[in-house]
Formats: sequence, structure tokens, C-alpha cells
Amino acid sequence: MDVFITSTIVLAIPAYFYTRLIRSIDRFEKEPMPYLLGAFFWGAVPAVIVAIILQVILGLPVEALLGADSLESELISGAIAAPVTEEILKGMAVAIIYFLFRKEFDGWVDGIVYGGMAGFGFAYIENILYLSSTESWEEWFTLLILRTVVFGGLHGFWTALTGIGFGLARYSRNPFYKIFVITSGLLAAMFGHLVHNGSLTFVEADGSIFLITLLNYGMLAFFMLILWFIAGYNDRRRLTVYLQDEVPGTFSDICYEGLCKHRSKHLAKLGIKRKQRRQLFQLAAELAQKKLQLKKMGDEKGNSEEITKLREQIKALTTQFSS
Repeated sequence: MDVFITSTIVLAIPAYFYTRLIRSIDRFEKEPMPYLLGAFFWGAVPAVIVAIILQVILGLPVEALLGADSLESELISGAIAAPVTEEILKGMAVAIIYFLFRKEFDGWVDGIVYGGMAGFGFAYIENILYLSSTESWEEWFTLLILRTVVFGGLHGFWTALTGIGFGLARYSRNPFYKIFVITSGLLAAMFGHLVHNGSLTFVEADGSIFLITLLNYGMLAFFMLILWFIAGYNDRRRLTVYLQDEVPGTFSDICYEGLCKHRSKHLAKLGIKRKQRRQLFQLAAELAQKKLQLKKMGDEKGNSEEITKLREQIKALTTQFSS
């Protein structure tokens, strides 16, 4: 019980770090906390429970045919069964938000965030189970480093690929394209998971994990850095294009320039405090996003109304620091 409690508390720290990291890619329009927590919870509880059940069921015939300790059995269970079942189950969190709460799913960046949250929720509980089964504190500490530092960000990264697929489908009316990009995202997540698990199975044979660690984090760092720059560019471009006609009715010239270039000093000249700047960026990003949705997908039962509300909220906010 002490190991379980210790693991639960200690593992909350890297879980918090990784969830903050994945959320940072969405710089302006932060997603509602209930949806983020819902994605994390789905990955942590239903996905883990069902994955364990499915993998036990699928593993029985494999072990009966090939033997429980054979390399072939480990490869099939770890490199095929686990990636397929886990990525489908984690991806369901993204699918639920996409289909049931479409208005809060704005594109591939949101897909990364929701997918990452589900993946890190899954990793949190999975790590607790692994650490709780260790037989000594030395083994516990070694496994802690491996699962939170060496391989810590991978579950979120894989499911983020599924989220990208849903995000790319968000503004398309072509059902075949939607199926293609969603399926491609899921398959990419499975493939990344498969390569990792399969490689780990082989390198464990000679006790070396340096190469697979370098490969995993090299790919992860490169991929996230590229996405971070692309997301920032897209955010600024969307603000520039869709807020242009809001001047001077909703924003002043200097306020518009500060928002589009993300320059706080422009907004500071207007006497806007840091908390108000965050609120302004959030509302402006939501307004630009809703105008994009209205243009590409129509009203969707409320986009026009949301745009009107956001304009009123922005005017009320700007009145506070212009008076």
C-alpha cells in the first residue's frame, strides 16, 4: 500500500508537467478545463481498464501457441496487441469531444491537446500499476526514471497523432477525406507505438536502451518543435485575417497590432494589465476561430450568436482599460 500511495503522489508531478507542456502549444485559445479533465480521465480510467481486459483476452491464445516467455509472444503482445488496443481506446476520448462537443474542437492543435491529455492520463495510471508491482525501492526508482523521464512523453505524443487526424477533418465536408485523415492519424499513432514497443523488446535482450531513447526523444522533440512553430504561425495569421474587419468597431489599431503580433508592449501602452491581456488574447482568438468556423462550416447552430457575444465581451473588456 505504501508503494501504491507513493507512486500515485510522485507520478502526479510528471503528469502535471507533461499536461502543461502539451497545453502550451495552444497559445491563445485555451481549451475549457472540463473537456481537458474529461480527456485525461478517459485515458486514465476507461481506456486503461478496457485495454487490460482486451490484452489479457488476446494474449491467452498467443501464449498458448507460442509460449508465455517466447520472443514471438512478447512481440505480438507488446508490439501489436498493445498499440492497437491502447491507441483505439485513448483515441476515443478525442472522438467523443469531436462528435459530441464539436464547437470546442477547433482544429489540429486542439486535437493535439485533447489527444495528449488522454495519452498522459493513460500513462499516469499505467505507471502507477507498473511501479506498484516492483519488489524493491531500487527497482521502483529505476522504473520511475524509465517511465517518466526516458519514455515519459510518448503516450501523449502517440495519441496526439490521432488528434491531428480528427483536427484535419474538422473543416472538411468531404466524408472520404474525413475518414482518410482520421484513419491515417490513428494508424500513425499505432505505428509509432509499435516501433517503440518492438524496438524495446529487442534492445532489452542486450540490456541497452540508449539508442531507442535517443530515437524516441529525437523524433518527439523535432516533431513538437515543428508543430509549435506551425501552430504559432497559424494563430497569428488567423488573428490577422479574421480580426481585420473588427477595427475600429471592436479593437483599436494598436490593440489589433498587438494581438496579431503577440506583442504585449503594444497592449501595455494602453494600460492593459497582464490578467486583462490574457483575457483579451483568449477572447480575440475565440472570435477569430468562430469567424473561421462560420466561413467554412456555416452557422453550425450558433456560430453567429457566439460571434456577437464575443464582440460584446471584448468591448466590455476594452472599456475597462480605455476609461
